[in-house]
Amino acid sequence: MMREVPSGGADRLAYLLKLVAHGPDRFSLGDLAARARLPASTVHRLLQVMVRAGLVERGAHQTYRPGREFYAMASQLVARFDVIRSARPLLEGLVERWHETAVLCTYNPTDRRATIADVVMTPHPLRFAVERGGEILLPWGSLGRAILAFLSGGEMEAIIRETRFGPLTGRPRDPRSELEKGLREVREEGVSRFYDPDIEIAGIAAPVFGAEGLVLGCIGVTMPSKRYLLHAEDDLVLAVREAGQSLSAAASMGQGGADQEFQNTE
Repeated sequence: MMREVPSGGADRLAYLLKLVAHGPDRFSLGDLAARARLPASTVHRLLQVMVRAGLVERGAHQTYRPGREFYAMASQLVARFDVIRSARPLLEGLVERWHETAVLCTYNPTDRRATIADVVMTPHPLRFAVERGGEILLPWGSLGRAILAFLSGGEMEAIIRETRFGPLTGRPRDPRSELEKGLREVREEGVSRFYDPDIEIAGIAAPVFGAEGLVLGCIGVTMPSKRYLLHAEDDLVLAVREAGQSLSAAASMGQGGADQEFQNTE
């Protein structure tokens, strides 16, 4: 059955993106217009929008091809899926050994937000409600700072300016000098530690990296602060750091395939 051609500008743009994704590595304006069953002038106008966004690039002999940004977006989505799938046994392993809630967060650079992608709950009856899909504010807690510490300077600056008050206490974030000092320590140690008996929360988290060292998210454990003191902290740090490194290795391998696919179109 032939797909109906959309009429709105935004719908047509999405329609063309799907055709680009499913089509040949290189195509001409006429080829794409014929496949889309749209006037060449309309397709040309929308192609220019995609070119400016990096979703389509001009090739040789008046041809076009999927752009680097398109591949980067696809790679990021695949990597996030692979990270969630690969993280599950690591999360279960942390809970089995430490009996504390283990959490995976993924970072979306488009809106500069982190969300809880997966969680394995502690068997302890005293525990925090941690739900998939919940947002993590990056300047606070072990999970947030494990991501924030490894972002680019521009991203970090924007996030710090946007988030001024804590999600649980409503208190202002730490002074800038103190926050930057803490983030440097996270980078040096490779993990983020958090302990706040005033709000009864503690945790340790490690960043998860994809291809080219880009931050995909973090993995960590969280618990009431009273139980934190019962653990051998250095051993827990080592376990979380190793989980982050294992997951980073798996994610980098997964993204490598997408990067290679782009290189094959050159």
